Amino acid sequence: MTWGVLLTTEDGVPFLTDESTPISLQGKYSASGSGNVSVTITVDTDDVAMPFCVSTADTFFAYSLSGTSLTVTAYPISTFSGSYTLTCYLFTTRAQPLPGWGLAIWDKNGKCILTNETRVLTDIVSIGTKGGANSGLNLSDTRSGKWGIIPELAGFYVGVYQQRPFQIGIGMAAKYNGTSTVIHPVMSVPVPVGGQLGTPLDAKTVVRAIDLSKYD
Repeated sequence: MTWGVLLTTEDGVPFLTDESTPISLQGKYSASGSGNVSVTITVDTDDVAMPFCVSTADTFFAYSLSGTSLTVTAYPISTFSGSYTLTCYLFTTRAQPLPGWGLAIWDKNGKCILTNETRVLTDIVSIGTKGGANSGLNLSDTRSGKWGIIPELAGFYVGVYQQRPFQIGIGMAAKYNGTSTVIHPVMSVPVPVGGQLGTPLDAKTVVRAIDLSKYD
């Protein structure tokens, strides 16, 4: 930057420059129920939107955008019939609401991008090793506290049942039990009884996660 105020993190890394907009918490959204559970959030289509998800059951997550509606859905395995809660922490680059008092910073276009009340997204961690043994269908991690993940595909199981091919999608779950969070792959449906599995299609992906307690 050529002029102005330079903000840095505790380790000295530039936090805000004259060409950047922080990604910050827009809100925390929850829904409870059985089966597939969704939350729908209004967003600005010009903004970056990053949902971090957690639930109280083994569910994987997916999201879709239609116009200004962002829908985040949790999918439990079909054999699970209980009730659970999905919570989505949505981070965006939206204009910040002005506080009653304190500090506010605008960009050159007149958009308020940071205030003393802004909850900026920081400390994203990568869980697993992309392409390694602890990734994709084999990823497994347990963390103390409540952690949320960006929805991520783990892979697919493919096979044959009654001479017909089938494919089962597998996504990453973040299950919080009140004390710790288990992050691992979850199937959308069980393998049919008598079905013959072929070689799994492993995406070898990792998970991006944050400690949600910082935003509660």
